[in-house]
Formats: sequence, structure tokens, C-alpha cells
Amino acid sequence: MRKRFRQAVGLSFGLVLACSLAVPARAEDVRAAIEAANKQFQDAAAKGDGAGLAALYTPDAQLLPAGSDFVSGTAAIQKFWQGVLDSGIKGAALKTVEVEGHGMVAHEVGQYELRDQAGQTLDKGKYVVIWKKVGTQWKLHRDIWTTSLAPAKP
Repeated sequence: MRKRFRQAVGLSFGLVLACSLAVPARAEDVRAAIEAANKQFQDAAAKGDGAGLAALYTPDAQLLPAGSDFVSGTAAIQKFWQGVLDSGIKGAALKTVEVEGHGMVAHEVGQYELRDQAGQTLDKGKYVVIWKKVGTQWKLHRDIWTTSLAPAKP
């Protein structure tokens, strides 16, 4: 009987400890971490660094660009972003509109603007990112965006 009681107490203590360690981060902390990662994204884009952009994503991340299939995994994401940067994008501005955390996952809604070397806007629109906490870092896990510009007239 005593053995079962000790086991039950030990199990209860373990559950309480596990739950206390799983307390979600405060919303403002999650937002600040995501905004800091977005700053790294902007810096890498300004440097033309596709590898730096890809490093901000989880290893099994996916991009969901318009007019294209899924872009999955670090190597494919690096190739995608390097192609975008090599096409004339020299700057990216990201503005977080909303962040909501759910434990080790969060979602962000925001606005973007892509510029050329002269600072002219090439594209602007909105995006949704699902972020995943990997170790101590928040990383992009699913990334989808759409332009707000009207299609070019033929």
C-alpha cells in the first residue's frame, strides 16, 4: 500500500512539474521574439543572403508561394529566396500586425513590402506565418503571402 502511495505521489509531482515547465510564454515575449526574427529576415534580404534567410526556417519548413507548388526544406527554401533576391529584390520590410501564441507554436499576420536597389516598391502585400519554437528560437515553419497590388494590365 505504501509503495503505491509513493508511486502516486511521485507521479503527481512529475505531472505538476511537467505542467509548470510547459507554461506558455507571455504574448509580448513571443511577439518580441518574432519581431526580432523578422529583423534578421530583413537584414539577410538586404545582404542578398539566401542561406541566411533559409536559416530562419525550421528544417521541415514550407513556403506556399502563389503560382507555385510547395517549397519544402532548407535547401529548397534557400534556392527559392536566392532566386528572388537575384531577380532584383534588394530590401524587405515586414510589419507585424498580430501575433498569437499557442505554447510552442505561434501564428503571425503581417504586411510586407519588397524594394529594389533604388528603394522603389516592387511588391507589397500581406502574409501569414506559422512559427515553431525550436530550442530557444522561434523559426518560420509555414509561410504564405499574397500581393496587394493589382495585376499588371496586358
